[in-house]
Amino acid sequence: VEFRHNAAPFLSKAEIQEFLKRDTIRFIGQQTGSIDLSKIESSLNRNPYIQSADCYIKMDGHLVLDIEQKEPVLRVIPNGRASYYIDSKGETFPLSARHTANVKVATGHITPSLNTKLYTFISYVNQSTFWNSLIEQIFVRPDGDIVFTTQMGGHEVVVGDNDRLEQKLKKLKKFYQRASTNLGWEKYREINLKFKDQVICKE
Repeated sequence: VEFRHNAAPFLSKAEIQEFLKRDTIRFIGQQTGSIDLSKIESSLNRNPYIQSADCYIKMDGHLVLDIEQKEPVLRVIPNGRASYYIDSKGETFPLSARHTANVKVATGHITPSLNTKLYTFISYVNQSTFWNSLIEQIFVRPDGDIVFTTQMGGHEVVVGDNDRLEQKLKKLKKFYQRASTNLGWEKYREINLKFKDQVICKE
């Protein structure tokens, strides 16, 4: 079993073999010519942690399971429900007992219908060195508003939804730049970006 990109595995080689066994796939003790490689690939591609799998037999007779795992971009901890990851394609998959991915965490009143909204938000954040390093944690309020805390200041930033997301964060960045030379942002408890062309601060 080989994991592409030397990724830390979410499942062990033994767990992969057990998964195939439950899918009635056997290859130990069989002649290489009788092994159905496409059936193995189809089975592995149904595993919740696997993005894609290629199977082939080397000249020396070794059967290789070349596995690309799903790439988590966000860990979601909803109130009252099991935690999970959102991957780089916007799909969900369960947490692993073997490995915890170093990604940002979203908590709060998160329903399955909000996964797309969170995926859009974290995709934008992860593409920006500035926001990726600044944003500490994300949570969702009962009304569905996305809120985040930062590495500095101790305040909450209310984004709301993803409408005008780039514009909202550009305005916030300008606000931080101005505040750092004037009053400072530490005095504020909340910074609200929901309303068009406004940055509303609460002490």
